[in-house]
Amino acid sequence: MIEAGTGGVNGTELGIEAGDVVCLMAGAYPYIRFREIRGTADAPIVIKNCGGVVDVANSDRGYGVDFQGSSAFFRFTGTGDTSAPYGIRISASRRGPDYPGMGLWFLDKSTDYEADHIEVHDVGFAGVMAKTDPLCDGSADQGTFTQRNVRIHHMWVHHTGGEGFYVGSTQANGQAINCGGASVTRQPHYLEGIELDHNLVEDTEWDGMQVGMAREGCAVHDNVIRRVGSAGEQYQQQVLQIGSFSRCDVRRNRLSNGPQMGVIVLDAADTLIADNVIAHVGEDGIYANLRSDGAPAGYRMIHNTIVDFGGAAIRVFGPALTESAAINNLVIGDSADVTAGNDVDWQSDHNVFAASLSAAGFVGSEDFHIDQDSPARGAGVDLTGEGFALDFDQRPRAMPPSAGAYEIEADVPDIDAGLIPDAGGPVIVPDAGASPKTDKGCSCDVVGSRGGTQRSTRWVLSLVLTLGVLARFARSRSKRRA
Repeated sequence: MIEAGTGGVNGTELGIEAGDVVCLMAGAYPYIRFREIRGTADAPIVIKNCGGVVDVANSDRGYGVDFQGSSAFFRFTGTGDTSAPYGIRISASRRGPDYPGMGLWFLDKSTDYEADHIEVHDVGFAGVMAKTDPLCDGSADQGTFTQRNVRIHHMWVHHTGGEGFYVGSTQANGQAINCGGASVTRQPHYLEGIELDHNLVEDTEWDGMQVGMAREGCAVHDNVIRRVGSAGEQYQQQVLQIGSFSRCDVRRNRLSNGPQMGVIVLDAADTLIADNVIAHVGEDGIYANLRSDGAPAGYRMIHNTIVDFGGAAIRVFGPALTESAAINNLVIGDSADVTAGNDVDWQSDHNVFAASLSAAGFVGSEDFHIDQDSPARGAGVDLTGEGFALDFDQRPRAMPPSAGAYEIEADVPDIDAGLIPDAGGPVIVPDAGASPKTDKGCSCDVVGSRGGTQRSTRWVLSLVLTLGVLARFARSRSKRRA
């Protein structure tokens, strides 16, 4: 049991063992630094709030809560109070060039962890930081350390001075660090197994969410990310960024209200963007560019609904791209808004273009479900055999499917026995009038179908099937090169 007001928790010193449940007692904390929290794969340590809400807040440190000391195999969760959807609340409002505040920070070779049901708000820089910068002793270098098996879900991250989520390094060409007064360049570590799901990210001054170096097992799904990039910082105004080496499956996200790209894919490996709603962005809905001539990759955009963009709906570049495609998308625009460079191995097929919201047959001005007279209804090609069996609401696709993120409920076939319930649940959207600092109850909606409120059972394909789509693309290219 950790009493309110405690600033440091050392697992070794306190004798915390694998399988233990550690209670953070309700109340105020100036900060919490966790060190050497080490469970096992079979018996992770669980750290949760007990007796009410844990409120961590400071204005003078570079973090609210952090994990150091090679912590591994643990879960940090705010599910200890059933009356509060986010039982742990964290802020670190310090600003400045030296050490602006991080809300929740996983560093110092932390790996194999889960974080959920936590509110992070009013931070000087990133809301959630999940990476270890290179260390002078080389122990965090690429090839020596790999961050593995991380899931961060059901978080509410808002009002950040930098990114909402900063996961993995963006220094793909090496990171300069100071060691003994000399500048040395080290290669940052890879991530293997990263799942970011059912998070609400809003009101960020920089990017909403960025992922880098996630070379294997990356899934970004069922998130709401909106109102980003308010500081106008150049190259830091994307709703979602998938960066170098990352091989990610991006599905069923609602991405909106940013001054630049809805999704930017930059020098990533195989990337799939499917069943998303992208709206109200200043530049491209999806911009994907493989700038290097290194290993080939495939970028596929399937069943997305893209509305109100300042550039193109989908724009793709890269001579090393192969088997890339835009299929079954619904776009408010025309065919010129889905484009690829002349050197891209590219297929554009069964996309539907409408001149306006009314012509698209949307249910409402901000409800992008389609009605029975929509030109998107039944206009897609069947891709269920390739893993695209469910729409944004996780309902089975019709035969033939509609273009865009949504099916019409009347067209949805019976639930197939191959689909399994999604244990993740919906994104919790707090009431607009709720105070991020003082409200202790739950006044909330859940994001799902029809007008932002979940009204149907949510279903999802298994993660094996989801990531298997990308694996099939990789195997196909491997055979082709051979």
